[in-house]
Amino acid sequence: MEYLKSERKQILYSILLGLIGGLVGIALFGLSGYMISLSFFDPPFFVIILIIAVIKLFGMMKGAFRYVERLLSHEATFKLIGRLRLNYFKSTIGSVQDTHSVKFIQKLNQYFEQVENYYIRIIYPYIVAVLISILIMVLAAYVSLGVAAMTAIVAFILLYGIPKVFENRMSKTLEFRDQTDDVLYSKLYHYIHDYTNLFVTGRLDSEGEKLVPGIQSIRKNENKMVLNESLMQLLGQIAQLSAIVLIIVMLYAETPLWVPMIMLIALSYFDLIMPVMNPASQYKTVKAAVSELELEIVDKGIPVESDKISVIEVDDLNFRYPNASLDVLRDISLSIKEGEKHAVIGSSGSGKTTLINQIIDHNPAVTLYDKSGQIISDGTDARVSVMPQQLDFYNASVMDNITMFGHIERDRSAIESDLKLLEMSYYKPDTMIEFTGRLSGGEQKRLQFIRMLAEDKSWWIMDEPTARLDDRLKQKMWDYILSKPTVIVSTHDLSRLDSFDYIHYMEQGRIIESGTYGDLMQRHGQVHQAVQRFKDFL
Repeated sequence: MEYLKSERKQILYSILLGLIGGLVGIALFGLSGYMISLSFFDPPFFVIILIIAVIKLFGMMKGAFRYVERLLSHEATFKLIGRLRLNYFKSTIGSVQDTHSVKFIQKLNQYFEQVENYYIRIIYPYIVAVLISILIMVLAAYVSLGVAAMTAIVAFILLYGIPKVFENRMSKTLEFRDQTDDVLYSKLYHYIHDYTNLFVTGRLDSEGEKLVPGIQSIRKNENKMVLNESLMQLLGQIAQLSAIVLIIVMLYAETPLWVPMIMLIALSYFDLIMPVMNPASQYKTVKAAVSELELEIVDKGIPVESDKISVIEVDDLNFRYPNASLDVLRDISLSIKEGEKHAVIGSSGSGKTTLINQIIDHNPAVTLYDKSGQIISDGTDARVSVMPQQLDFYNASVMDNITMFGHIERDRSAIESDLKLLEMSYYKPDTMIEFTGRLSGGEQKRLQFIRMLAEDKSWWIMDEPTARLDDRLKQKMWDYILSKPTVIVSTHDLSRLDSFDYIHYMEQGRIIESGTYGDLMQRHGQVHQAVQRFKDFL
């Protein structure tokens, strides 16, 4: 990764402003100390007034420099983090990782938070602290070589020695925290997922008690982190106190009037470098986080036309989430041929979304065949357009989101036409989606739909494509969906059910009815009842 690739100017200005602001702050304290020493000689009143005015001026200057410094450094940091996020998301397109996993997202946010804090609290503050330390050493040499040497030793201890001593301790503590979080997350996830089953079987309290050791371990680890930080601060305070005592001892005999000024300068200097110690001690952890985010961007390519899917076979699919006690899919078998439209319906929690996800994720029980009858080995998502329940959008432009950063070919005019078609003309191709919360659920569905139009693949697999849309948009979406040659749709919207070739009704993880619309309606089974309930609801 090229650090500070396009933010060098802001970082340079931040360092310069931080250096000037730090020196002004030190000068402010130095003048205060000088005024204390000067008062011993009963100076003229106007001199006191002048010094006070200069101190006030320095205070205003310090505030102004600090404000602009923080503004520039934060701007540079957030640009850097934004670029790092963008590169990472580009690299995860087509990744085998479950990027929808809550744990994956939580860990990813932790990594970005660590990197973000590191650059805000280390890169420019640390450089500023080192530069100010060098200048203080040079100034101290005019007072005494002994004071200069002492300043160098204290700066080394605070900026390098103490952080280095705690670096391994902090790294191991943070690593242990991640491991403990992973274990507890897995147990907690399945406790929540199996809550109803545990309640019915009377095991709710006993399983809940198994979570207590993990919670206690996390609390103990957090206390250890606080202890390490407190020990660092304690050592820093001891070094600071020792330096002040040495200043008094070294100067009091020969130049006692300098003691107040140099003591206040020292206190101001320590105030600048003490906050740098803790983030500096976490260098190894942040470096590891950066390495996790620096994935190689791999272009998997577009399958050639001869590799198009001809048939998707689902054979005796059983599925349960890791460490869960119950299967969420049981004995699922179905065959989807090219040119057919299949609808999967059923009540909430019946397993529709899980079935769609297993087809998309190419579960071992799901087999793809090409036109010659040969098995296709790579993933389903490489050859079909999908609309899963959890949709991916990034902090980037609308065009970047639709074309997946250029992985999909679509020109601006076509995107503008698609946006107008789906009543989103208030968005332009260059409109930035600055945070995903800006998009409503319906907007996410429509943008994903535009992305699928851009992919222009013959197979579409969709989970609740018309959810959160008004009736007009629903019908418009259905018209386009049903115009595709091959469709697999999970839906609660039964308004166009008669347009599908085959319908599969799911309940408690099983397909309990399958067939054509006409046959199923004649049976007066579950599909017939669902259609009647839907009509009554309307």
